[in-house]
Amino acid sequence: MTTLAPEHALEETLSKVETALLSPVVSGELKSWVANVRQASATFTVDWTGYLNTVLHTQYAEIAATDPELSSFVQKMIQTDQQLLEELTQFHEALHDLKGRAADVKWQEGKLAAEQKRIEESGIALILKVKKQRAAVATWLSEAVYRDRGTVD
Repeated sequence: MTTLAPEHALEETLSKVETALLSPVVSGELKSWVANVRQASATFTVDWTGYLNTVLHTQYAEIAATDPELSSFVQKMIQTDQQLLEELTQFHEALHDLKGRAADVKWQEGKLAAEQKRIEESGIALILKVKKQRAAVATWLSEAVYRDRGTVD
């Protein structure tokens, strides 16, 4: 039951970030689009780091303790977590840069269309990586707990 609240919160914020990223940028509304994405991704960052620390790290410990043969997979997942956090930081930096540039171009937002599209694509790619990581953890946890290890004679 304890993983339900963080799991639900993470699902909700992932959905909000995805919706914000996929929303079309209406002419003259780039600053608003950036603000919506920044707000959703800030909430996601809090939920993701909390989920990492409270749920995933606990599951990693359980996988390693239950089936030491899977320790190499746990190490790979921990490395992936670090990469995801680095990508999330880069994503926030790109959003911050776009916010500043959007304020500078005023009505000529079309000049930033390619940059906005790159941020959209990198954000969606990041969301997919987070989902893939969660699926990998669930798979290895299930494997550690339920794997048939044969008969013991």
